[in-house]
Amino acid sequence: MSQINEVLPAYNIWPDEIKILVIDDEQDILNLIRLSLEPAGFRILRTTRPEEGLELARREKPDLLILDIMMPGLNGLDLLRRIRRNPALAQIPVIIVSARVSSADQIRMLQIAFDVESEVDAYVGKPFDPGYLLKTVKTVLLNHRDFLLAKQQGQAPRIMSVPFH
Repeated sequence: MSQINEVLPAYNIWPDEIKILVIDDEQDILNLIRLSLEPAGFRILRTTRPEEGLELARREKPDLLILDIMMPGLNGLDLLRRIRRNPALAQIPVIIVSARVSSADQIRMLQIAFDVESEVDAYVGKPFDPGYLLKTVKTVLLNHRDFLLAKQQGQAPRIMSVPFH
């Protein structure tokens, strides 16, 4: 009896370059996030101005958004509402990075985000451990691999993924 070994094609679950847009009004935080993620091969786009962040999101169509909530002018939740209303940007995964670190603050922020239909994938409190941020980014990206693959292939991302059995 001969054995047949089926070779399944190997698929890269990441696009060639993962673009992460970081919007935070603190330059030191932007630098720390860049230093935490660039060595892992991520391309980091960053700005301290929310309005510029919205324009960068429209132009660059990042694979992930890391967003502060408490910023002067346009706050992070209002910015997130605008991003979610844009069909080309609506499916981008979002990580909130905020100085509001108590459990109650985190729950409140996630509830506010949920109430305004601005889905948030993760919450990281400031100050944060760079290794924890990297792990969170990788987890969120892995959870959104269907979005990344569809984007890489130039297809409209599916809203729901169906598990294979």
